[in-house]
Amino acid sequence: MDKIIQLEDLKPVKERFCMAGKKAIVTGAAGGIGRSTAAALAELGADVALVDVRTDQAEKYAEFIERKYKVHAAAVACDVTKEEEVNAMVEAVVKTFGTIDIVHSNAGAIGAGYDDGDIDFLSWRRLMAINLDGMFLVNQKVCQYLRQEKKGGAIVNTASISGHVINRTQGRHSVCYPAAKAGVLHLTKGMAADFCQYGIRINSVSPGNMLSGIHAGIPDAAMESMTGDCVMKRLGSMDEIGGVVAFLLSDLATYITGADVLVDGGYCIW
Repeated sequence: MDKIIQLEDLKPVKERFCMAGKKAIVTGAAGGIGRSTAAALAELGADVALVDVRTDQAEKYAEFIERKYKVHAAAVACDVTKEEEVNAMVEAVVKTFGTIDIVHSNAGAIGAGYDDGDIDFLSWRRLMAINLDGMFLVNQKVCQYLRQEKKGGAIVNTASISGHVINRTQGRHSVCYPAAKAGVLHLTKGMAADFCQYGIRINSVSPGNMLSGIHAGIPDAAMESMTGDCVMKRLGSMDEIGGVVAFLLSDLATYITGADVLVDGGYCIW
């Protein structure tokens, strides 16, 4: 049995939260949550690959992050629903940074205005492909790389409160997005159990109703109505998500795997 660590032997918290020298991937990095996480990891010292299909925006964010935090940041194009592109993305990051240590698998999409019980099958498949298939591919390819290199690592998947509950609305209710995000929660647990033997930790984060950019196009009145079931009676901000993801990817969380952290202002308390 390991010796109980005494007070004088505790490792410094700041030291374990530092990510200097680590190489990170953030998918969906052109969106609000992705860019916020990329900035958080860079602030802690990591070099960051900002992965997205919207490369123009990702490049702008990479330039800003590199300039502000004095790390190496690079934009990488990738459609996470295509296996060959995910393989190419992993190879590109390794070629650019030399290795991969931590990943925020965050790419996702909602079906505002058409995701309800009458959603057409092609739209269902598209949303599932982005939100669940893409999550699986990024997890699998990164884990396979880490296993091959015989090194540990950490992954955080973006789930959602929609994976825990069906958001109450005044109109129709989303069907595909909640199903996909519920899948992300169990995917995270399954991958965490399977790859733990290789020193790889996999967790998820479930944001609530956040002002992130993914809700662009939804009327302000509808956005405000989302606060009704939230204990804090407000929407979340991008200052309230990146640090949580960074914690789960850091050495402060070395005894956490297969877990989900709700960042929802208390929405799921009920």
